[in-house]
Amino acid sequence: MTYEIENDSIRPEFEVLKPYFAKHYKSNYFNIDIFTEIKYGKVLSQNANCTEIENIDKELIEGMKFNFIEYNIFNGKSNIKLSKNALNFSELQSGNSLYTSESEFINEILKNKATKHYKQLRYLSENHCGSILKIRFVLQPFSFIFLLEGNYQYHIVLETFDTEEATYIWHIKKEISELKEKIKQIDNDLNTIKNQGRQFFIENQPENFNRIVHDYSDERKGFLIWKSLLEEKLY
Repeated sequence: MTYEIENDSIRPEFEVLKPYFAKHYKSNYFNIDIFTEIKYGKVLSQNANCTEIENIDKELIEGMKFNFIEYNIFNGKSNIKLSKNALNFSELQSGNSLYTSESEFINEILKNKATKHYKQLRYLSENHCGSILKIRFVLQPFSFIFLLEGNYQYHIVLETFDTEEATYIWHIKKEISELKEKIKQIDNDLNTIKNQGRQFFIENQPENFNRIVHDYSDERKGFLIWKSLLEEKLY
């Protein structure tokens, strides 16, 4: 005999969140109340209820989704095994479908205004040329790669999420055909940084590259300085 407990908030792709629900409820099991009415060997009615399942709503699921992202991506616990450093949104989720779009994902993680580069990331996401290039993600340290458009050039911008690295900017001719090759080149640059360190990369930086060092002494002032320096380079 099969019993079902309906909850419109729960979807099949949330299977990966089971350990986080177990931690939230401090148990791997739920108590379920089952009622069955049988007369002359025939089932007249049946019902099942579970308080924990009924209490799972959109708000709780969003919290579990963020816990999953925080542990697996922000803290470097991901099992993603790829031959490149700059991942698209599908590769970042590694087969999971917790978020339906990169914009949903970014809006969710930028709800935390206490992160190091919240204002910078919000500015970059608002000015990103999503119709030309999808946002790329780097796992360690967790970072975003945006595409900004200047009058004469495209500008590919790398900004970390919550660590004190500088903003990296690669400049490229305003030609769509060159973007794909530039992304490959940047992936090689990221590999150099990973294997030989940022200082080595800076000392041997490629042509058409700039960086902006953050000023953390005052949040508002630091952002305004950063924004001004960035806009000077978006020619």
